[in-house]
Amino acid sequence: MQRRSFQTEDEGTFLLDILKIAVGVFIGGLAAAFTYEAILAYRTEAALRKIQENVKAETDRIKRDFAANQQADSDARYAAARDADQLRSAMALAQRLETERQQRKDTAWSHFFQPSPGCKADPGTTACANEHMVARKRFDSQYVDR
Repeated sequence: MQRRSFQTEDEGTFLLDILKIAVGVFIGGLAAAFTYEAILAYRTEAALRKIQENVKAETDRIKRDFAANQQADSDARYAAARDADQLRSAMALAQRLETERQQRKDTAWSHFFQPSPGCKADPGTTACANEHMVARKRFDSQYVDR
C-alpha cells in the first residue's frame, strides 16, 4: 500500500461537494419555510374571505329581519290605530245613543208627571216626595223606549 503525500483531486472536491450539499439543504429548507408561510397566508386569506362572506350574509339576514319586523310593527301600529279609531267611534255612538235615550226618557217623564198645585208651591214636603216617588215607579214600570 502506498501512501500519498499530496492531496488528490478527490479530496478537494469532497469538501466542495459537502458544502454544495449543505447549501442545497439550506436553500431547500428556506424554500420549504417560504412555501409553508405562503400556504399559511393563503389559508388565512381564504378563512378571512369566508368570515367576511358569513358576516355579510348575517348582516343581510339581520337587515331583512329588521325590515320585516319594522313592517310588522308598522302593520300592527296601523291595525291598533284603526281598532282604536273604531273603538272611539263605537263608544261615541254608544254615548250619543245613550244621551238621546236619556233625553227621550226625560221628555216622556216631563209629559207623564205633572206635580199637583200644592207641590208646585212647596215641593219639599213629604207628601210631594211620596207622590213623586210613586209616579216615578209607575213611569219606570210602564216606560218603553222606542
